[in-house]
Formats: sequence, structure tokens, C-alpha cells
Amino acid sequence: MKFMVQYPLLCGPDDDSRWIDPDHIAEFARVAEQAGADGIALTDHPAPSKKWYDRGGHATIDPFVGLGFIAAATSRVRLMTTLTVVPYRNPLLTAKSMTAVDVLSKGRATFVLGTGYLRSEFAALGVDFEERNELFDEAVEVMKGVWSDDEFRYAGRHFDALGVIMRPGPVQRPHPPLWLGGNAKVVRRRVAEWGDGWMPMLGGPQLTATTRTAEIATLDDLAEHVREIKGWMADAGRDPSSLDVSAAEGTRFFAGASVQEQVDQLGRFEEMGITWTGFPFPHDSFDAALDGLRRYGDEVLAQLR
Repeated sequence: MKFMVQYPLLCGPDDDSRWIDPDHIAEFARVAEQAGADGIALTDHPAPSKKWYDRGGHATIDPFVGLGFIAAATSRVRLMTTLTVVPYRNPLLTAKSMTAVDVLSKGRATFVLGTGYLRSEFAALGVDFEERNELFDEAVEVMKGVWSDDEFRYAGRHFDALGVIMRPGPVQRPHPPLWLGGNAKVVRRRVAEWGDGWMPMLGGPQLTATTRTAEIATLDDLAEHVREIKGWMADAGRDPSSLDVSAAEGTRFFAGASVQEQVDQLGRFEEMGITWTGFPFPHDSFDAALDGLRRYGDEVLAQLR
């Protein structure tokens, strides 16, 4: 089982300056790595609405810049996005940013990809919300193409690549791992067809209505979908055992459990085919977060490794 830390950036009005201070970001990353985290992730919201922020959204930093910075402060953890909203950008720009993270981290990048759900953000960026699925599929084809072709050509929906090259290329070949985020059947089908991993969103009707995805409310629901995807992979001639599955929000199912109960639940996660989960820590202050990272590493991860 591997553990991912979602860097929260801003968590409380009395502590905001510490969460966005570069020295503290680097300190958090180092402590998380030392505590046993396997990945550190940043979200992707270049132009969210204030309405979204006021209703429970969060502050963000450009994920590619932020992950490049965290790469310099660490040596082992994966640098991850949760997730990259692919339709927001020209796919060649996205591929360039992803490549930079992979190069600067010496091959530690993993990118979770999604289609996005905030209409207002699409509008602010000048992207047609109704076109997002087509733009997503096109972008993945373009990114994989430019990473493998020294003179890449592509006639896109809104651009023409007339023999372009990407140098330097990524350290990981043929490209960094590409996971997919979201619950919809079309997402699960993409995972089975070409994805390296799947990051579902766990929650009830309110979460799924906000994020415009299908509901996965229980671990039984999640287990059924994992079996389904692996069955599709086998049908397509892909190795089902190669699939990474992240239940990043799974730890909420046993909040307040004893250390042994947590260890037992993580064992059940592995039996379900889950390979990654969240690395929990308190969000009420920066110091409490660091203490929580260390405590979880000492009490829980120490029993697993």
C-alpha cells in the first residue's frame, strides 16, 4: 500500500501565511517524505470562481510549478496532480509542463487526468464546457504522440501541429504514468483501455452533484468497479495486476479507529485491489499537520513496512 499526501495550501485564517510560504512548503514536503509518504499531490484550478471558493473550495498554486519546487525539496516521493484538468490547456503546453516536472524530479512524476466540472472555470479560460470529453481524448492522443515522435504532426480541433518536437523528453518512457480521475463509465472505460491508474471520487450525492460524476458511496461500490475495470482490461489483453487504484479519500471510512483497526482496514483495501490511499493529517494548523504526519508514520506505517 502506498500513501499520498494532498498538500492543502491554505487551511485556516490564522495560519495562511505559513501554508503559502516557500520555506514551509519545502518543510512540509520533507517531513511528509520522512514520515513515509509515497506521493505529494497538488490540484489544478487556474481560474475558479469566488462562489466555488466560498462554498468550500480551496486556494491553489499552479500544479506544475509547485511540483517542480517540491521536487527540489525531496528525493523519493512521487510528484502527482489530483488532478490535471486536461481540456483547460493546449495539449502541447500540458505535455511540456508535465515533461518539466518529470525531468526536474528525475522521473518521479505521476499525473492524474480529468475532464473538469466547473462551468465557470471553463468559461473564464475560453474553453467550451460541452466539448470537454472530445478535447480530453484528443489531448491524450496528442501528448502521447509528441512524447514518442520527433516530428509530431496533428490536425486538432483548434490547432495544427506541423512537425513539432519536444526536447528534452520525459525521463520515464514512453511517458510518465497517466491515471484517470472520476467515476463515470466513460472514465472507467478509458482506464481499462489505456490508463495506468484510477483515482475515483468517494462520497455521497452532494459531492457527486458538485463534481458532475457518478456516485461511489461505499467501499463495496468501489470494489465492484475495480473488478469491472480489471475484467475489461483482461478482455483487452492488458494485465489487470498492473493497475494502480487510489482511494485517496478512503481513510475517512475509519476516522477515529484505533491504530490496529486502521492497519486491518488498509489490509482490506489491498485485498480489494487498492494500491494507494490518503495519508491523513490534521488541517487546523501547520504545526499540527507536521506532528500528524510524523505520528501517522510512526504509529501506522511503521506496522506496514
